[in-house]
Amino acid sequence: MLENVEASPESPHARERVLAVEESHQTPSSEPTWIAIAAGGKHTFTECILHAAPIGMTIWMLVSNGCSVYWKDAGYEYQNPILQALQYLAKLHELLMGASLAQVTLHRIHRGLCTSDGLPLGLVTAAYQLSSITYLITPEFRKSRRLPPGIKSILSRVSLLGLIVVVFLLTLVTGPSSAVAMIPRLDWWDHTNAYPEGSERAFMRYRASDLWPTSITKESIPPSCADTESADAEYCPYSGYEVVSEWVGAHQNQGQVPNLTVPSHGGVTRHLASKYDDKSAGWTITSTVGYKEAWDLGAFWQYAVGQSRSLAQPERPRIAPGFVDRTQIRKPEVRVQCAAYYSWSSRDLELPSQHLVEHVVGSNNQLSNTDPWLIQSSILRSQPRFHDLFPDAGDKDQKHLHQFPTAFTWVDTSGISNGPSIGAVFAVNTPNQSVALVPCSIVAYWTPTSIFLDPKSEMVIQEETPDPLKQSLSGLRMTIASDWADAMNPNFTDDNGLETTYIQHMMERYNNNSSSPVIFSEPGYGQESIPWRIATALGLYLTEALARVQSTFWNGTVLCHTNVTNQENVYILANLNANDPQWWPENKTFTDYAHEQGWAELEFAVQRYGYGWGFRGVPIKLAAAVLVLQASLGLTHMGIIVFGGWNAMSWSTMGEMLVLAINSSPSKRLGGTAAGIEDHLWGEPAKIRETRDRHLELVLDGGLPPEREVGLRPRKGRGYR
Repeated sequence: MLENVEASPESPHARERVLAVEESHQTPSSEPTWIAIAAGGKHTFTECILHAAPIGMTIWMLVSNGCSVYWKDAGYEYQNPILQALQYLAKLHELLMGASLAQVTLHRIHRGLCTSDGLPLGLVTAAYQLSSITYLITPEFRKSRRLPPGIKSILSRVSLLGLIVVVFLLTLVTGPSSAVAMIPRLDWWDHTNAYPEGSERAFMRYRASDLWPTSITKESIPPSCADTESADAEYCPYSGYEVVSEWVGAHQNQGQVPNLTVPSHGGVTRHLASKYDDKSAGWTITSTVGYKEAWDLGAFWQYAVGQSRSLAQPERPRIAPGFVDRTQIRKPEVRVQCAAYYSWSSRDLELPSQHLVEHVVGSNNQLSNTDPWLIQSSILRSQPRFHDLFPDAGDKDQKHLHQFPTAFTWVDTSGISNGPSIGAVFAVNTPNQSVALVPCSIVAYWTPTSIFLDPKSEMVIQEETPDPLKQSLSGLRMTIASDWADAMNPNFTDDNGLETTYIQHMMERYNNNSSSPVIFSEPGYGQESIPWRIATALGLYLTEALARVQSTFWNGTVLCHTNVTNQENVYILANLNANDPQWWPENKTFTDYAHEQGWAELEFAVQRYGYGWGFRGVPIKLAAAVLVLQASLGLTHMGIIVFGGWNAMSWSTMGEMLVLAINSSPSKRLGGTAAGIEDHLWGEPAKIRETRDRHLELVLDGGLPPEREVGLRPRKGRGYR
């Protein structure tokens, strides 16, 4: 390499004239000439195509993801070969983006080498090392950060250094970003053509708020529930007794957390599940989807299948109901905390409250236990089954009561300010052959939930609801009247001919099936698990009862199908009988009539499981940002080379730059660098300059031999040997 003297006494124009005179007297050379700098032409057009190809592919990917384009259902015949082909296409896109980024960097480096300031020697080969991120920590790059004098030169150098860092980082992530954006993802996607046969509008013949009353009283119970053998018993509070009681009997002494499936109308089942965070605390959280919502969703699917609607055609559809006015669907969530008294006197009992209060902080219906939640002993004394448990005075040994039958009563808590929805007290036998009094606090809420049905996978109502153990409760708190609760606990005669009640019999099923009356003998826990196990069973039963409060509206949902000719067909969703009967005025459409009545309108959103594109999740958004940045650099560079009138046609490869360096005169500044180089030398300014005989050389500042001295920058359109 040469050292160049820019500070010649002659001006550049004078040196050009001297060079022209000298060339006119030289014998023509047989060496070929090459244009190093062009102002446009074929080379610029070719380079624009290099940038346009990856930009076009990027635009296609961004539009596909932005429009949430759906491709195919999972299991498509040629699915795997096409996905594999897209992986190869993503690799091609990565290579094209890499070439575009390299060209952008090369242009800036070439332009810098041809300026008066030149570039640090360490940056000359930066564009050829984009795949090696370690370049950014080498002396070549670190020593190149020394800035030249002058504001304009400083800004130019800083922008180049920033560009190099950005391009190196982009080169690392363009490959994964292309794959993420190009390859469709397996997920649930909106079924955009679910209703080509016409609209499907469902109306409830009441307001949505009527579904979730906050005051639960006997008035919500159908009259037929007085007969437990009635055909309509499934609409009654005690309807879930068999399911819960069977679970209690099958899981006695196992201490398992329940997750039951409860059959509902419409051919679907619901999850009735309980959770807890500390068994020794004696409290549980239980919830399930409302019976009415499950019924409507199942019936709508049966309607879609029976009518051969398009929404039922995908390999795996998913249907999610929701109110048009964005009213949230709610479900019953019951929190029960119990505590055991193993010795007592005539003093009052206290309903437990600690965990219930702690886990509803932040809700709109906060509980308060500033004052104890007390049960007066006189209330229990008045109950025939509890009278014998309260001696006239003083604590007494209760072991003589070990043959005492299970007893139960509800406790009205309406007089407790900001207290539980209702209370309960049990008297049960314990493993040590004594009797324990177990008071329970019950707090019931209507909590928001999102439900859906995946019918071709399983006919089970699914939920998307946050874990109640991990967030504060927010819902509509209920008050439960004792007369409604009593309907959950009717009298009946058991298999042994003994008079009992539903709840007492359920608790007795916790027995270990021996002749001993000892119950709740869970291995490894003993009697300390009694409160938790009672809370579990009571929570399950009460939650299922509250889920059926809406059953009085069993025929209250009407489906109106309006076809493409605006003809209405109206179905009672509970029995799918069309237009039977027409009970709205004939001079009005059913839709107008429903709106006049203020009925709640339901809509059924339909999704399908398959492959598609969309901006879902962080990875695709990061990928889009990377692709947009790369495309922006490419577009900017295209504008520069097309309208800027300067584009290097040489030194696009490491080999060409190496040949230029070899063909340059040696530099005195690089003496003693054959086997190594001192770090500071990477910061020396390097330039490409024109010398005599139409040569270009890579030079350092310093001085040229007189026989080579010219020192002009490469000129556009000029051929060089």
